[in-house]
Amino acid sequence: MSLVTPGEPIAVEEEALPAGGAYISRDGYVRSMVTGLLQFDKYRKQVLVKPLVRRELTLKPNSVIEGVVTNASEDVAMVKIYASENNMRFNAIGILHVSQVMDGYVSAMYDYIKPGDVVKAKVLNSTPPYLLSVKEPLMGVIAAQCSHCGSTLHLHPSGYLVCRNCGRQEKRKIAVGYLYVLR
Repeated sequence: MSLVTPGEPIAVEEEALPAGGAYISRDGYVRSMVTGLLQFDKYRKQVLVKPLVRRELTLKPNSVIEGVVTNASEDVAMVKIYASENNMRFNAIGILHVSQVMDGYVSAMYDYIKPGDVVKAKVLNSTPPYLLSVKEPLMGVIAAQCSHCGSTLHLHPSGYLVCRNCGRQEKRKIAVGYLYVLR
């Protein structure tokens, strides 16, 4: 057993496949994901890196995440977080309270965020479930579907969302950099 550090080449993919704590990089090397002890199973042709320290990956306050709204009520929306700002994959739950949608009075979450929307949000705390905010102009909905027919909503130059399929117009708290724009 030998000590390896993150990113360190362990083998080439023709020699062995990663079983845990390792990955195959674009250049064809099996590299370590964590600092740990290297174990090589020559019969199965697998490498395993056992971490020296067990520490769960957590988000820090002010981190920017992307997630899908799984459900929404009048005052709260649940967000399934799938990525953080440095393109790290995540699997966590976030809570977006109506007070964190916009400055000023917001009567209901449904007017700004709906289930199925993909949102970009800022993390407010450091422990799950993560409290989220979309108050800033860069934060909000970055992709949405029509509530009527389910087609993709496109951003109109006037600032509202429109469905090309059924013509319905909808309102959301749109982030700068909304993905689908009418031209």
